[in-house]
Amino acid sequence: MNLKQRFLTQNILILIGTIVITSCFGFAYVHFYNLLNESHVDGGASHAFIVVMKSDDIVYNSEDFTVLQIKEILMNLSIENNYYEYENRRYGISEENFHIQDGDNYKIITLNEIISINNYYSSFITFVFMTFLIVFIVASVIVQKQYMKNIIVPITNLTNETENLRIGELETTITDSGYGEVRELGIAIEQLRLQLKNSIYYQQRVDENRKFLISSISHDLKTPVTSIIGYIDGVLDGVADTDEKKQYYLSKAIEKTKMINTMIEDLLLYSKLDLNQMTFENEKVNIVKYLENCIEDSSEEFMRENKRILFENKLSTSYFVIIDIVKFKRVIQNILDNAKRSIETKTGQLKVILRETNTSIIIEFKDNGIGISIHDLPHVFDRFYRADTAREVKGSSGLGLAISKQIIEGLNGRIWAVSENGQGASIIISLKKVKKGK
Repeated sequence: MNLKQRFLTQNILILIGTIVITSCFGFAYVHFYNLLNESHVDGGASHAFIVVMKSDDIVYNSEDFTVLQIKEILMNLSIENNYYEYENRRYGISEENFHIQDGDNYKIITLNEIISINNYYSSFITFVFMTFLIVFIVASVIVQKQYMKNIIVPITNLTNETENLRIGELETTITDSGYGEVRELGIAIEQLRLQLKNSIYYQQRVDENRKFLISSISHDLKTPVTSIIGYIDGVLDGVADTDEKKQYYLSKAIEKTKMINTMIEDLLLYSKLDLNQMTFENEKVNIVKYLENCIEDSSEEFMRENKRILFENKLSTSYFVIIDIVKFKRVIQNILDNAKRSIETKTGQLKVILRETNTSIIIEFKDNGIGISIHDLPHVFDRFYRADTAREVKGSSGLGLAISKQIIEGLNGRIWAVSENGQGASIIISLKKVKKGK
């Protein structure tokens, strides 16, 4: 119900309620008035007195009138003035004479109180009017309190909270109390506050990422760019005076250029993931076959460096996971590249172990390299964090594991590292498992 309808309905209810209550009080007034006066208003009298006289003697006197008072009554009757004032009330006088068989004459004088109908209706109308006014005021006060609670106070609060928004205070939640449109207004302002807060948050993130990218590019690209300039200058200045040296210098320049390209791609990818600007095209994938394909693609590189990669499938049956196959392939490749750099030639070995829990698929990448120190372990997923010189290998942007973490969390999974210095390291991924039919 909107405010216009609510106002109209409540005003009508106030009027009807006031009329009904006033009518009830009016009927009660008439009833008790007649009850107190022991007769109906239209009966014309409420008190009656009787005086019985035998000749001039008083036989019966219901009100204990004095002789003088009875004489005044008889005098009024004799002059045909059929009214008598008694105790500030006016009475009508009637006389009836009759005879009995013994010859005695009796006279019955009746005094009936005369009620002024005009005074009755005047008091009744005054009573009804005052009752109507009091009931209307009480009802209006009650309704006004409701208006104050559900309209005026919420609007005042919204005004204050909107003023806080204007000066940049975005942490206070906007209340959504009140009737109809007032409540909807509060909800709309709260949504506006959240959108404004998110907008400012993302703008700050964009600014931070922009500064971060600039500082990272200027710091991490300085060395390869300097190397490229040096190699090219060597060719141009004749330092490389043989074809073999020229080939070597140019190949090194190309290698450093590829390294720069990898770093820029990783920076852009990380920035998009960090700002939630990367969409995920998820699909159900057989995790066993998927890992087998990924390992097969990397096996040749491991063999070329005289290192081994092994796959251990400990699943009781085939399970599926919901992933973006392209982005998850990037995660696998980053982890494999990191592990390959950390293990030794000939003796180096990486095990990819696939197992399960009640609800999850666990993928563990366990190497027999130098491991990660307890000091460095909490930071392995930080951007541009390199634990030691053994990991500062050419071609690495320092964002591989940070990107992997962003992708895994975007797939509603978890990734963490386990290691003891000198005993190898394990990167573990947990994904929710689904069966084929689901």
